[in-house]
Amino acid sequence: MDRTGIQGEATRMLTLYQFTFSHFCGKARWALDYKGLPYTPRNLLPGLHRRVVLRLARKSTVPLLIDNGEIIQGSTEIIDHLDGRYPEYPLTPAARSQAKESREWEAFLDAEIGVPLRLWGYYHLLPDSRLALKVMLRGAPWHARLYYPLMFPRVRERMSRYLHIDADSARQAEQRVMAALARLDDTIANRPYLVGGEFTRADLTACSLLALLCPPGNGEAAIALPQAMADLIDAHRARPYARWVRQVQAGHRNAGHATGRAAA
Repeated sequence: MDRTGIQGEATRMLTLYQFTFSHFCGKARWALDYKGLPYTPRNLLPGLHRRVVLRLARKSTVPLLIDNGEIIQGSTEIIDHLDGRYPEYPLTPAARSQAKESREWEAFLDAEIGVPLRLWGYYHLLPDSRLALKVMLRGAPWHARLYYPLMFPRVRERMSRYLHIDADSARQAEQRVMAALARLDDTIANRPYLVGGEFTRADLTACSLLALLCPPGNGEAAIALPQAMADLIDAHRARPYARWVRQVQAGHRNAGHATGRAAA
């Protein structure tokens, strides 16, 4: 099947269940866009997502991709699936040693940046109901804006309990992120990519998980953020990792191979 045929078929069968604001979902979106695969996004809201996702899978987590009836859950698993099903524009290196290294970087970044940065961000975001709702309702249907604010206090309490969000856990999460960023600074000091000489799933993961902390340009157009996160962006704007993320985003995020996502 030629490229046009693949994309036409994918339009009918690729559906991504996601939170629009999630950096792990952003990782899945970038992988789909990079490979030129149109897809239908299904935007969910925290708390309300459980009933939808548990009808499809055993866990309630997103991102979740449905490809021609096959269910793939998790951003890493989605990249694995896409590289296997749609091998054009691979994200996993062909060389075994580099494939292993790229997966190791991905696992490290997910664990040491993705998870703790999410906890730290929620710790600062959730107390501000107005700002939290603005972030969470982006891309939601109009009617969700009528009832979700009424549910939000209960959703916030459950999220805090489920993710173990408190001052101590947020402090520990910030320390883990800072240590990971120091390693990233050291690694990309003299190389354009994390593994080998080309863009891989390792770079995609790093830049997806750090997208909010590394807005393009001076970040004037960035969404409103909790003060602690805005301060961190300002303090880190000139760090090597931040400059590198913006460069990779400019070279690979918006220069995809395809047609973009399908209409919801």
